[in-house]
Amino acid sequence: MCLAYSAALVIKKLSIAVIAVVVLGALVAAALPREWKVSRSIVIAAPAAKIHPLIVDLKRWQDWSPWTRSLDPQLRNIYEGPADGVGAKWAWLGPKMGRGTITIVEEDAATGIALEERIESDDVNAHARIAYAAEGDGTRVTWTDEGTLPPMSGLFRGSVETELGAHFDAGLAKLKQLAEQ
Repeated sequence: MCLAYSAALVIKKLSIAVIAVVVLGALVAAALPREWKVSRSIVIAAPAAKIHPLIVDLKRWQDWSPWTRSLDPQLRNIYEGPADGVGAKWAWLGPKMGRGTITIVEEDAATGIALEERIESDDVNAHARIAYAAEGDGTRVTWTDEGTLPPMSGLFRGSVETELGAHFDAGLAKLKQLAEQ
């Protein structure tokens, strides 16, 4: 009987310890910042006028962005609104890419575009800008994205920024290659 009581006491103490670790982890996760921001740029040997059509037409993103069927072969793309410019919208759904939409909310052929994003959400939870600035004989294209992760997701902020930055680098390299042809 004494052995059974000792085992029950050990199990009880372990259970309390596990619960304490989970609660502490949740408190830490809740306290961490959830806001993220990623910015990458590249100089393209082409004028903004040649780059802009590749960016303002969301269907053309399949030519250069990292988020294509090569990443998610079962990806389903839906385009709504005007063919390009303010109001153009790209929605996607796929097992690897999840679901989301981006909508162009500002557009200027000389300076770039601004986007609202709904990633795994029905509400806007991120904002992006792809900006152009003349640099030497080319154009510096800067892709910036920022948003807020869901509650309790602060632990993943660093990995989100790292992964998104790698995607931006790959996309900008493809954009450069395409625009310089």
